[in-house]
Amino acid sequence: MSRHVTGAGPGGADAASSESASLVRHATNPFMCYTEGGAPAPAPDAEGAAPPASAPPVAPLADTAELDTEDSVLSQFHEDAIRQAGVGSFQLVLFLVLGLSLAADTIELFVVAYVIPSAEVELCMTSVQKGWLGAITFVGMMMGAVVWGVLSDSMGRRRTLVSALTVNVIFGIVTVFMPTYGTFMVSRLCSGVGIGGSIPIVFAYFCEFLTKARRGQYLSWLLVFWSVGGVFVAFAAWLIIPRTGVMVVIEERAHFSSWRVFLLVCNLPSLLALLGLTFMPESPRFLLEVGREIEAMRVYQRIYKWNHSDPSAQYSLTELELPKQRTAYRDSAPPPNTAILSRLLSLADRFWAGVSQLFLPSHSSTTVVLLFVWFMAAFGYYGLSIWFPEFIKMIKSRDYVTQAAYEIEARYVNKLFNGTIANRKYINSTFVNCTWADVTLNHVDFINCNIYRSVFTDIKSSRTVFLNSTLVENRFVDTDIYPNVRFRNCELRNNSFQAMVPGCQLDFDYNLHYVDVFQENLIGQLSLIPGSFVSSYLLDRVGRAKMIAGSLLISSGAGFFMWFLQTKIGVILFEAAFNMVFISGWNALDVLTTEAYPTQLRTTGYGFISSVSRVAGIVGTLTFGQFIDVNLAIPMLTTVAVLALGGLAAFRLPETKDVLI
Repeated sequence: MSRHVTGAGPGGADAASSESASLVRHATNPFMCYTEGGAPAPAPDAEGAAPPASAPPVAPLADTAELDTEDSVLSQFHEDAIRQAGVGSFQLVLFLVLGLSLAADTIELFVVAYVIPSAEVELCMTSVQKGWLGAITFVGMMMGAVVWGVLSDSMGRRRTLVSALTVNVIFGIVTVFMPTYGTFMVSRLCSGVGIGGSIPIVFAYFCEFLTKARRGQYLSWLLVFWSVGGVFVAFAAWLIIPRTGVMVVIEERAHFSSWRVFLLVCNLPSLLALLGLTFMPESPRFLLEVGREIEAMRVYQRIYKWNHSDPSAQYSLTELELPKQRTAYRDSAPPPNTAILSRLLSLADRFWAGVSQLFLPSHSSTTVVLLFVWFMAAFGYYGLSIWFPEFIKMIKSRDYVTQAAYEIEARYVNKLFNGTIANRKYINSTFVNCTWADVTLNHVDFINCNIYRSVFTDIKSSRTVFLNSTLVENRFVDTDIYPNVRFRNCELRNNSFQAMVPGCQLDFDYNLHYVDVFQENLIGQLSLIPGSFVSSYLLDRVGRAKMIAGSLLISSGAGFFMWFLQTKIGVILFEAAFNMVFISGWNALDVLTTEAYPTQLRTTGYGFISSVSRVAGIVGTLTFGQFIDVNLAIPMLTTVAVLALGGLAAFRLPETKDVLI
């Protein structure tokens, strides 16, 4: 076992007898020599002379200490180097670039909810197909998080993030022009793979440019962009996509539908982030890890120049202070083989080696607890994100039904119907020689009716049904009243159907109001912003693990109030309050996961755990989706249980706020 000593001098016996690497630094000398197992010595300058007395001052350093491992040497050197380079304009620009990448993740998640009502008509999607369109994004993100996360630990943060965003941008644009449901699904899957890979890299990349003291605060601020992405997609939908179901049907006849324009606009954050990354350097911590110390030093010097406006200012550390006697990068890849199969096998081996390290004794307990907490949190949050809007829709549908007008045992002869007829039920009524011309039938039911020698022409219908009725010698011209869709248990005799409206024969609901979707999602996303700022203030004061546990347990307790939700306003207010509390724990979980693994496993660990959370998201959305028409106690108790279990498990997580990266 190596020993920890403080204030070890050049001739200290403990320092001389250390069995592992040690980092020896002089707090009184601005020129330090980082060594492994050696005695401290001032670093000479390039000419071999002692450092000049007029050397510029540097940031204060920690007390001299003997560290246990080579990683500790690199971590302490990196901490000192970043502290001296400063936190300023460089980190601000990187913050904005990576924030756009994070916003793109939110957009990828929520964009489908806005697209489905419009794309449903053009792509003729069934309910099952709509469900899979929402799930395919999670599947793509799950795949991307694991693959890109492993690659980031072997190829570099910036390089891998650029490739992931490139995949997202390319297939995001390809999606806009896909003409069929199948091709649309494939392009959405590939787009999700790209953006799913960016999330693990964003947090690791940003934290490796921050000092330990500022890391939690800045990462929490970065997470504000997640809600900014939700606000952006809501506003874009409000400005571009038709706001009612009728407008969607009319607009569907256009050559380039507005929902395709909306998808194109939603690619802007990813594209801007990709452009911004062209001006950003590789992570210096990664460069140190793979033995590229000279490149790392140039990055530190570049950060220093960005953060100091004085052109005469010089960065104090030089190549002479770099850690000495570095061993080879333990996970360095063998020289690339020209054979494609060999490259794929090498990549598969590297992938498995990275993931398997997460379950070694040194990391297994942390990995298992993180997996459980992430699964519980994602299951509850994504499940409720589906349940809230669907429950609002159910409330509105219930209220709409209570406002229906009833025509019972009415008799119409030679009657002309035109315009819009909505939310009306004809029961035991008779229609003789009537004409229905240029009519929109919205939620109209003909129940036990008799319709004789009438004409239906130029009809658009939604949720309109002929039930247990008799229709004799009627003509249907230019209508979407298809025999196999609108008639249920009816007697049809001598009716003619001519020039039926071409297109999808699914029953599209005209009672679609984007105003409600916009309000619910916008308020829900805006509520995340103050919650993120609260978490940035408390994260370093309370600690990561306690923040996660406290947030999930409070959110669990709040779940009991779901029992009292009976109105749209009540649901929206509850969702806003829930999001404010929940996001603090989610932010802390992101930060702790980033800090919990060493550099060579940082994005591999985050990517693997993030992919499991995507599985939890799929399971949560499917599970909570079944609760809409069931007793309200079921989603309430499910929410309480899963979040409480996650909160209790969070107490077993290690505290990482003082960990050097």
